[in-house]
Amino acid sequence: MRVRDVQVITEKWYFYCMNCLCSWQRDFEARHCDDGHGGDHVVWRLNGHAALPPWVDPLCPTCQGFQVKAFPGGPRGLVPAQR
Repeated sequence: MRVRDVQVITEKWYFYCMNCLCSWQRDFEARHCDDGHGGDHVVWRLNGHAALPPWVDPLCPTCQGFQVKAFPGGPRGLVPAQR
Protein backbone atom coordinates (compact mmCIF):
# COMPACT_ATOMS: atom_id res chain seq x y z
CA MET A 1 0.00 0.00 0.00
CA ARG A 2 1.28 3.43 -0.91
CA VAL A 3 0.60 6.72 0.86
CA ARG A 4 -0.57 9.47 -1.47
CA ASP A 5 0.04 13.15 -0.92
CA VAL A 6 -3.14 15.19 -0.82
CA GLN A 7 -3.17 18.97 -1.17
CA VAL A 8 -6.26 20.79 0.05
CA ILE A 9 -6.75 24.24 -1.44
CA THR A 10 -9.60 26.68 -0.82
CA GLU A 11 -10.54 28.40 -4.06
CA LYS A 12 -12.84 31.40 -4.36
CA TRP A 13 -15.11 31.29 -7.43
CA TYR A 14 -17.21 34.18 -8.73
CA PHE A 15 -20.50 33.64 -10.55
CA TYR A 16 -22.53 35.94 -12.79
CA CYS A 17 -26.06 35.20 -14.01
CA MET A 18 -26.64 36.30 -17.61
CA ASN A 19 -30.41 36.08 -17.06
CA CYS A 20 -31.06 38.29 -13.99
CA LEU A 21 -27.58 39.95 -13.75
CA CYS A 22 -27.07 38.67 -10.19
CA SER A 23 -23.49 38.06 -9.02
CA TRP A 24 -22.17 36.07 -6.05
CA GLN A 25 -19.13 34.16 -4.85
CA ARG A 26 -18.49 30.81 -3.18
CA ASP A 27 -15.49 29.18 -1.54
CA PHE A 28 -14.82 25.67 -2.84
CA GLU A 29 -12.38 23.21 -1.32
CA ALA A 30 -10.30 21.40 -3.96
CA ARG A 31 -8.48 18.23 -2.89
CA HIS A 32 -5.69 17.41 -5.33
CA CYS A 33 -4.03 13.99 -5.30
CA ASP A 34 -2.22 11.58 -7.61
CA ASP A 35 -4.59 9.18 -9.36
CA GLY A 36 -2.06 6.33 -9.28
CA HIS A 37 -1.45 6.49 -13.03
CA GLY A 38 0.67 9.64 -13.20
CA GLY A 39 -2.28 12.03 -13.46
CA ASP A 40 -3.95 14.46 -11.09
CA HIS A 41 -7.32 13.77 -9.48
CA VAL A 42 -9.38 16.61 -7.98
CA VAL A 43 -12.33 16.24 -5.60
CA TRP A 44 -14.46 19.34 -5.04
CA ARG A 45 -16.32 20.17 -1.83
CA LEU A 46 -18.74 22.98 -1.03
CA ASN A 47 -19.79 23.65 2.58
CA GLY A 48 -18.27 20.32 3.61
CA HIS A 49 -20.23 18.27 1.05
CA ALA A 50 -19.10 16.64 -2.19
CA ALA A 51 -19.80 18.92 -5.15
CA LEU A 52 -19.41 19.14 -8.90
CA PRO A 53 -16.63 21.40 -10.17
CA PRO A 54 -17.66 25.08 -9.99
CA TRP A 55 -17.96 25.44 -13.77
CA VAL A 56 -20.37 22.49 -14.22
CA ASP A 57 -24.05 23.54 -14.33
CA PRO A 58 -24.02 26.40 -11.79
CA LEU A 59 -27.51 27.50 -10.80
CA CYS A 60 -28.47 31.11 -10.02
CA PRO A 61 -29.77 31.40 -6.43
CA THR A 62 -32.03 34.33 -7.42
CA CYS A 63 -33.81 33.25 -10.62
CA GLN A 64 -32.87 29.53 -10.67
CA GLY A 65 -31.50 30.04 -14.18
CA PHE A 66 -28.70 28.04 -15.78
CA GLN A 67 -27.23 30.91 -17.82
CA VAL A 68 -24.42 31.39 -15.30
CA LYS A 69 -20.76 32.17 -15.96
CA ALA A 70 -18.16 30.95 -13.45
CA PHE A 71 -14.83 32.73 -12.96
CA PRO A 72 -11.97 31.50 -10.77
CA GLY A 73 -10.87 33.97 -8.11
CA GLY A 74 -7.40 34.87 -7.00
CA PRO A 75 -4.76 37.14 -8.38
CA ARG A 76 -4.78 37.61 -12.12
CA GLY A 77 -1.62 37.60 -14.17
CA LEU A 78 -0.42 40.86 -15.61
CA VAL A 79 -1.17 41.53 -19.25
CA PRO A 80 2.09 41.81 -21.19
CA ALA A 81 2.91 45.26 -22.55
CA GLN A 82 2.04 45.86 -26.20
CA ARG A 83 4.94 46.07 -28.60
